[in-house]
Amino acid sequence: MSSWSAEKFQRLHNYPSFDMDVYLIALISDEDSSDMHYVDLSRNPERYTGYKGDSAIRVWKSIYQENCFKPDMKFDKNFLMNPSNFGLCLEKRVFYRLISGFHSAITISIAAYNYKPAPGGFGGGTWFRNTQMFADRFGTKWSWEGPQRLKNVYFVFLLELRALLKVGPYLQNELFYTGNEKEDIETRVAIDELLDIIRQFPDQFDEHELFTGVEAHARELREEFRSHFLNVSRIMDCVGCDKCRLWGKVQIHGMGTALKILFSDLPHSHYKVGSDGAVLGAPFQLTRNEVVSLFQSLGRYSSSIKEVGEFRKEMLTSRPGMDEL
Repeated sequence: MSSWSAEKFQRLHNYPSFDMDVYLIALISDEDSSDMHYVDLSRNPERYTGYKGDSAIRVWKSIYQENCFKPDMKFDKNFLMNPSNFGLCLEKRVFYRLISGFHSAITISIAAYNYKPAPGGFGGGTWFRNTQMFADRFGTKWSWEGPQRLKNVYFVFLLELRALLKVGPYLQNELFYTGNEKEDIETRVAIDELLDIIRQFPDQFDEHELFTGVEAHARELREEFRSHFLNVSRIMDCVGCDKCRLWGKVQIHGMGTALKILFSDLPHSHYKVGSDGAVLGAPFQLTRNEVVSLFQSLGRYSSSIKEVGEFRKEMLTSRPGMDEL
């Protein structure tokens, strides 16, 4: 992977109090660690890396088998091959759709930027759009779940849009330091313009429908939700491909940040009650990495949705009358 240049790294440390740089992400959670590694995401786009086989299968199997909610009724062993949200309550369906959308967005990126090695393995290979791979994964030839997986990509995108809309006032009060005054201004303008666009579509996702009912059950469900999501993030640390792990962590971190924003005003067990009976909580705050991850994750889902449109055009051109996607 391509890391930051010494000049960019020095620029970062010249601004110890800055809140966001839209081009970097820490590969580990501890920002104070001497082992922290900065990566320029613009030089490491998400695409096919050749990472596949048993290792990749084990990662996804762990996510679906060990860290996804199972149906409330008798567990169906076929769930691992064709996971679905049948038999799950609303909160668990949301979790499943987040993981499915995450998985599907990665698949779309790989199909859009696929690689064919040179004949015989000598010389450079060819980057191409693998339309057949897209059709196999998201069509109905092999599974009725294909189109639903695409819908889950849109679902995650709308959830993150809702999070950005909700956190908009917070972002508009923040300072952005990129190390370049002109880029600081451009970043501010870009964020304001993006928020203006999002405000035109106010009904992205209603988080208030989640974790309702009896408080004890809602609290237990919230904790289970949080625990499962944390486990998925930890599993991504086991991915053997650096670039795959990087983008997997970015998108999981971005979804986690969106959930943090959406549920920031809901009752939490660690809140304290003041003398007047009011519920008190810690002031809401986002770290630099959370802001970076949220924007980068939204960008990945936006790109995936754009690629879906391109694949549909290609498939309709090659197979007129095909409308299953």
